[in-house]
Amino acid sequence: MRKFLALIATPLVILAGCGGSGTTSSAPPPPPPPPTTQVIATPGPPNVETLMVDSGPGALTSPAVNTAFIKVTVCIPGTTTCQTIDHIEVDTGSNGLRILAGASIVDAAGNPAGAFSLALPAVQDPKNLSNVLAECQEFADGFSWGSVNTADIKLPVSGKTATGVVVQVIGAASAGDPSKANPTCVPPPPLNANACMGRENTVPCFGANGILGVGPFVNDCDSTGNCDPRPQVCSGGTCYPGNSATYYTCTAAASCAEVATGTVTPQLQLPNPAVKFATDNNGVIIELPAVGATGAAAPWNGSLVFGIGTESNNALGSATKLPMCPGTTTQGNCGISVNGMVEPLAGTITATLNGATYIESYLDSGSNANFFPATSIPSCLSPNQGFLCPTSTTNESATLTGTDGTTATADFSIANADSLFSANNAMNFAFSNLAGSNYSSTLPNSTLDLGLSYFYGHNVFTGFENNSGGPYFAY
Repeated sequence: MRKFLALIATPLVILAGCGGSGTTSSAPPPPPPPPTTQVIATPGPPNVETLMVDSGPGALTSPAVNTAFIKVTVCIPGTTTCQTIDHIEVDTGSNGLRILAGASIVDAAGNPAGAFSLALPAVQDPKNLSNVLAECQEFADGFSWGSVNTADIKLPVSGKTATGVVVQVIGAASAGDPSKANPTCVPPPPLNANACMGRENTVPCFGANGILGVGPFVNDCDSTGNCDPRPQVCSGGTCYPGNSATYYTCTAAASCAEVATGTVTPQLQLPNPAVKFATDNNGVIIELPAVGATGAAAPWNGSLVFGIGTESNNALGSATKLPMCPGTTTQGNCGISVNGMVEPLAGTITATLNGATYIESYLDSGSNANFFPATSIPSCLSPNQGFLCPTSTTNESATLTGTDGTTATADFSIANADSLFSANNAMNFAFSNLAGSNYSSTLPNSTLDLGLSYFYGHNVFTGFENNSGGPYFAY
């Protein structure tokens, strides 16, 4: 997997990563307080959006926690027919703008103004112009199915614009039934244990009105080619896509089959929208202020800064740069054997924690906790299973290593999730010490996922691959 995403918040379980084994221990010294010198850029032109952590869009049946949102204005290409969508999650662990068909929109004053209804033009199958494209996108916690369309986009605070951007409309009726796609885009057990688990095609199940993927790569196939089909994964007589981003060709009747090799060139794939900006397009910075031990109430505002070293407000400064595995090689520590094939570890670095080494590690604003294969720290009971509930706060210290050998220390704490969620009469939604276990007894796990919990009090940089120094993380 090249990206992992945890979206649905308490009281539903969050699973991130690919399972595995590992241990945790008590013991490292408490992490130092966040630096008092953190500078958060002021939202506004030419390159800063307001980033807000709150309980999510009104359609959610369970509130979001540790989810950072912005607004995005979407237009029919070449027109002024536009709608502004609120509560678009910002995800540095994926690429592409994905909008839920049932997303809510707001007017110029930010007041509710109905549901997303733009008839965005479909992207045609270049090998069969009577067909249109759809996509099955696999995140770490489930699958999302939708149509592939084009749009002009604008970010309302910074003023950043991009035209003719390929986007996904998740849950679009025009894409048909994901269970009838070949191969299916309905996840296998246990991900599909209930109506939402693993099936993230509605706002309540997805946890947001959409997602702005500003990860390290220029498109959603890690720039490795044409999203060509890989061998399918079959279980119990049902087969699933072998790619995390899989494109389909669909007839007017929405009968969809995986595209042929060589069909979906990089120009037809969902791009990282920030790469399409005219300037400030080589990376992003997530800047969120520190929160206290029991969290913070909504809204907890910070900034999403576009560009690194391109303006007076986005210098790398003293941040430690950790180069990550690119999407084009399996050399060195950037490959792993899966089912007899060597797969690239695109977008990852190495982490060591409690004596264990995790070669598929990353910093991901789209994960709402710090996830690692915890076995000695108790997990919470239902309804918060998946999160960790130690009897007292536990301190951890990891060492992150970039592909060039550069290291940085990542200290974090783990508090009892049940207690956190009840803090301030359950009105707190931003937590720096929320963690979960991605342990699995059946799959190898080599992932430390430092999610939004780790971003508070740090300015976290994601350098894109189109930058001469990228791709990289820095903080």
